[in-house]
Amino acid sequence: MTEIHNPKWGPAYLEGWVVPENPEAWVEQEWTGKLRSQAGHTKFHIFYYGELMDELIAVTEFAPQLIIAEDAVTGEQIVIFDGTRHGYDALLCEVYTKEQQNNRTPLLPYLDEDGEDTFEVSLTAFYNVDWDDEFADDVDENGQLELISGERCNFEDVKRNGYDAISITITSAKGLKTEIIQEELA
Repeated sequence: MTEIHNPKWGPAYLEGWVVPENPEAWVEQEWTGKLRSQAGHTKFHIFYYGELMDELIAVTEFAPQLIIAEDAVTGEQIVIFDGTRHGYDALLCEVYTKEQQNNRTPLLPYLDEDGEDTFEVSLTAFYNVDWDDEFADDVDENGQLELISGERCNFEDVKRNGYDAISITITSAKGLKTEIIQEELA
């Protein structure tokens, strides 16, 4: 069996925004990191598009989830998950319209069961696709792979952003952990 790609830093689009948790302990194609703003802060407000089902943010009939973290001190924002652009299906299987990508409003603030709105954020991405075995023949001489959208992207970034599942967990100041997204993407 060919070794599954080991994404040293998890999703490429989050590089510089996450600190890998225990990067030496790559376990069963699973990567976990903790969100940190460019200023070094670890407390965030969460805004989302999706349907809230119990505590989980789910897809709607119109489009997949969009989850944004906003630094509680500086207001700096980072997209931590966009179901139209991140994950295996979004990169290689599903085609989304510009309206689905750009008109997912309103973004709602996420509040936990105690009404808290500021959290630490941990992300876990799961990598069970043998990219080199499945797609090496499709990579061009410049190291680019053509996505379902027609866009060409660096193959190493595709491997990192093409995770097949994601989990996002938030932790309140009281230590209450809440999983807000758990999505299979392949």
